[in-house]
Amino acid sequence: MQSPQILVVGSGPAGLALALSLLKNGVAVRIIERDARHHVGERGPGVMPRTLEIEHFLGVADDVRKAGMGMPTMHVFDPKDPYRVIKSQAMVEHVEETPAFPVTHGVMLGQWRHQAILRAHIEALGGTVELGTALVGIEQDESGATAEIVRTVDGAQIEEKTKYAYIVGADGARSAVRKTLGLNFVGETREEGRMYIVDARVDGAIEGPEKDEKPEDIYLFGDREKKIASLRHTAEPGCFQMFFAGPEMDFTTLRGRSDQETIQNQLNDITQRTDLKVSDITWQIEWRPNIRMAERFHVGRVFIIGDAAHAHSPTGGQGLNSSIQDAVRLSNPRHDIAATQADFISQFNLAWKLALVVQGRAPPALLDSYEVERVPVIAAMLKITTDLFDRIVSRVDTQQALARADASAASVDGVFTRGRNLFQLDLNYRWSTIVHDERYAADATDSTGDVYGVEGHDVRAGDRAPDAPGLTALSAKDDSPPTRLFDVFRPSAHTALVFLASSAVDAQPLLEALQGLQSGLVRTVLVLPAGASRAGVPSANVDLTFEDTEGHAFGGYGLDATGDAPTVVLVRPDGMVGAFARSAAGIKDYLSAVYGSA
Repeated sequence: MQSPQILVVGSGPAGLALALSLLKNGVAVRIIERDARHHVGERGPGVMPRTLEIEHFLGVADDVRKAGMGMPTMHVFDPKDPYRVIKSQAMVEHVEETPAFPVTHGVMLGQWRHQAILRAHIEALGGTVELGTALVGIEQDESGATAEIVRTVDGAQIEEKTKYAYIVGADGARSAVRKTLGLNFVGETREEGRMYIVDARVDGAIEGPEKDEKPEDIYLFGDREKKIASLRHTAEPGCFQMFFAGPEMDFTTLRGRSDQETIQNQLNDITQRTDLKVSDITWQIEWRPNIRMAERFHVGRVFIIGDAAHAHSPTGGQGLNSSIQDAVRLSNPRHDIAATQADFISQFNLAWKLALVVQGRAPPALLDSYEVERVPVIAAMLKITTDLFDRIVSRVDTQQALARADASAASVDGVFTRGRNLFQLDLNYRWSTIVHDERYAADATDSTGDVYGVEGHDVRAGDRAPDAPGLTALSAKDDSPPTRLFDVFRPSAHTALVFLASSAVDAQPLLEALQGLQSGLVRTVLVLPAGASRAGVPSANVDLTFEDTEGHAFGGYGLDATGDAPTVVLVRPDGMVGAFARSAAGIKDYLSAVYGSA
């Protein structure tokens, strides 16, 4: 195997997803982790829809779904009668699936299990995580970045200096990489909302209303104006993640003793129940809300992703999920319902760009687009999650409404529920310097003011590429051709969807514009309307030809199957639309922005 060109510092979700993406692009990578053993603890259990889509492209989504559980309902117990539920509410908005959006339901999966799945896929490609290996310094110049590393082997410390093309810091909120770069971590740490988190076995009868009961549900006990305890099922039968919080919570005792007896006493005191028995504590930590973002996401040849770049309140559950998107384009107790999302999206944004650059297929200037695209998204996410945090933790009227046994739906509904915008299915990069839409002139809609998008908008360059099922393969190089676009997209190449609503002759200049690229950079896919004639349809240099039998491809991309001129939609390796082009010049403009001269 070739020598690693990229060093990934940190083995949380962001670092692992980045490494997996790079390996799938054929780029050798080294992963180091300062801790002596793999992370334990549920930490960020929420895996939201966009993250599952990305993990589908990476080939791990099926394993994640099998290991995880559905999204929870919260059951609020009466402080005066701790066996009576006074309110039950879904934690995540229900959104119907559509052909364009086939994944609208997330899963709950403890972060330690999630990371184990990612490691298994990395190992299958020849990668590994080096434990007990810490980065202590970085020197960089125009030719690369040299990492100063200390490895602990049999109790002895071994120092080394190794040069890489690029270094990526995915090493958490206390990031050594970020500190080495001298980047400010701008924001605040709040005392309000502090909590103590414990992973343990809890035996005893605990359930919500029988008709609503699900094995992934959350149970909330106590007086919300004093102190509360919540218990969330994990994928391990009988094991829970417990949260202790409130203005009168004795954090000093919990932090100072942290033994089973102390945890049991606190649970008994808050729930006013003695039938819930704690045992087998596997992980615990005192946690405070960090709301911060680094002033920059890269300096020279060094990048930061995930918690190293941004920290959020747990209420929006965006941390881990956005970081995974940081990385193809992480790991601390702040993570909530969608905590995986920020981490996954960020890594997905960065990985394909790094791969092209280290392989010499794109200029280093392409990497500047990582910060251009991700900083506005993370800034908007911080605002959304902080607003939600303030609504849940800080609002007196919310606390008082929950404290009343007769709390009405009008008082409480919407306080805990995470809406569709946190699924990140409508997230976009329309303002990016490397997206191109020939159908529209640049205008105010290309600003960074609406990065999370709105449901039902027309698809434009910079948006998430829709799925489209019901395709019929007319020609394919594979023995078992796919029948949906999500099975066509690859994290290692662009996909050029060539929509032929009119004469195939008109498409020849577009196809020729695509053929000038190096082999493997773009997969060319022809899409014909249902019932269209196949006469004259080109086959040379075409990877797949589909008939859009059910009309979801043309419809999903906003194209007229009866009269539109041939249109090329270039889908990036991170599943985002890079370009809509109707001329060879439009294609070349986009390809030049990504690959340099095309």
